[in-house]
Amino acid sequence: MEQPQHAIPRLREIIRPVTGIDSEITVKEVYDIFQKEQALLALPVTCAGRFLGVVNRRTLIFRHLGRPFAMELYGKKPIRTLMEDDSVAMGPALDVHEAMAGLLATDPALETDSFAVVEEGRCLGIVAVSELMMKISESQALLLATLRSLSARIGEEVAKASKIQQDLLPPPESRSGGITISAGVTTSSEIGGDFYDYFSLGDGKLGLVVADVSGHGVQSGMVTTAAKASLHTLISRGVTTPAELLFGMNNAILATARQTLLMTCLVVVIDPQRGEVTLANAGHNFPYLYRKEGGRAEMLENVSSYPLGFEQDCSYQEFTSGFSSGDIIFLYTDGIVECRNREGDEFGYGRLEAFLQENITSPPSTVRQLLLATAEQFTGEKTFEDDVTLLIAASSECCAESPACL
Repeated sequence: MEQPQHAIPRLREIIRPVTGIDSEITVKEVYDIFQKEQALLALPVTCAGRFLGVVNRRTLIFRHLGRPFAMELYGKKPIRTLMEDDSVAMGPALDVHEAMAGLLATDPALETDSFAVVEEGRCLGIVAVSELMMKISESQALLLATLRSLSARIGEEVAKASKIQQDLLPPPESRSGGITISAGVTTSSEIGGDFYDYFSLGDGKLGLVVADVSGHGVQSGMVTTAAKASLHTLISRGVTTPAELLFGMNNAILATARQTLLMTCLVVVIDPQRGEVTLANAGHNFPYLYRKEGGRAEMLENVSSYPLGFEQDCSYQEFTSGFSSGDIIFLYTDGIVECRNREGDEFGYGRLEAFLQENITSPPSTVRQLLLATAEQFTGEKTFEDDVTLLIAASSECCAESPACL
């Protein structure tokens, strides 16, 4: 059920009705009215029913009539002679916050204890500043309670959205044929802009995806969801090449985000039977390929194009390389290389490559967890400023008994 909006009181709701006095009434008569009605703060002064100004109790009695012989001097004169020339008057439609802002603009020291509410030249009554401040306090208390309620509800909705997003990801550890996979997303906010996926493409082929949406939050989460949905729709329709998958995902994201958000994306297809790995890159960080034969990790920077969601019907080139037993491919998002320590230094590609050279041949899950721990040690923090996604796929003999096989 939708909660009612918090209504801020307006001046017409807190007016004290006061009968105005004619501008020709004597000062002595007005003095007597104030003496008789001790709670009366001010009186509106009118002429032929039109509002002229205000006579304030404090100003009249203590400033004008508090001096010796003042009553003898002013008592028989019309009240308009002692009427305040700079009296504050406001319209009834103003809310209490607007009224206080206007009052402070004209009287920063807040010496005024009341002011008139006037509409079309007619005084509707007087508002006490003390009551105005009380209404502001009450309004803020109600607003705070409403904000707390909304915050709790938004928190619940964000938690649900975060869980849905996490549920869309495949398990972090898996085996497919002769390929061991370890992957995970460490989000910097409740709803991240990164995602990974892996999937069977038939004939023993394995697809890998790592992507990164610009920004964070609910909108970025919606784009990642649209990307994953379009990816699996394309696969179900028989689209299996990296370039074709990026082509279809690009148009889906363009329709969803309308160029307000972009997504970098890397699609890799491993074909163990042919001993090949093929990739297409939509503006994403270049992956690393470790070749057992050479004993080193090499950055694959052969192809790249526009991010997804940038241009309608954008085409993507493919690059194919050998992928033999013992080879490893490493995919990641920029959150890992751009994380900073307390001195402002980036983790950078140099540290990443040094880490891979020393640790890449460890089991994929060990590589992933150790890299995260290394980055955390570098930054001195347990969280990152940007989402960090890592995916390692290593070619090895398959454990056919493993329940995690695709």
